[in-house]
Amino acid sequence: MATELNLDNLKKIHETLTNTIKILSEEAGKARDAGVIDTKEFLQAKDEWGKLETKVIEIQGLLDGLKLDSILNNNVNSSYSQIMDATNSLQQAAKKIDNFGNFLSEIAKVVDIVTRTIKL
Repeated sequence: MATELNLDNLKKIHETLTNTIKILSEEAGKARDAGVIDTKEFLQAKDEWGKLETKVIEIQGLLDGLKLDSILNNNVNSSYSQIMDATNSLQQAAKKIDNFGNFLSEIAKVVDIVTRTIKL
C-alpha cells in the first residue's frame, strides 16, 4: 500500500534525509581515517552530499512556508516511496563506501528524486 505524500510525510522525509547526511559524514570520515578512501575522495563525497544538504534546506524552507501545494507532484505516492527507498539505499552504500562509485551514484540518485519532488 502506497503512502500519501502529505505534510507529516514530508517532515519524515526531511528527518530521514538529515539523518542520512549524518550517516554519510560519519561513514566517509571513518573510511578516510581507515585509509579506505583518500582525502580527495572524501572531499568529493562531501561535495556530493552537500547537494543533498542543499535540498534538505530547501525542504525545510518549504515546510516553514507551508508551500505544500506548489511542491507536491501529481504522483504523490511514488515520490514518498522513491525518496524513502533511495535514502535507505544511500545509507547502505555509505556502509560499503569502498565501492566509491556506487556511493556517489546513490547520493546523486537521492538528490535527483528529491529535486523532482520539490520542484518550485
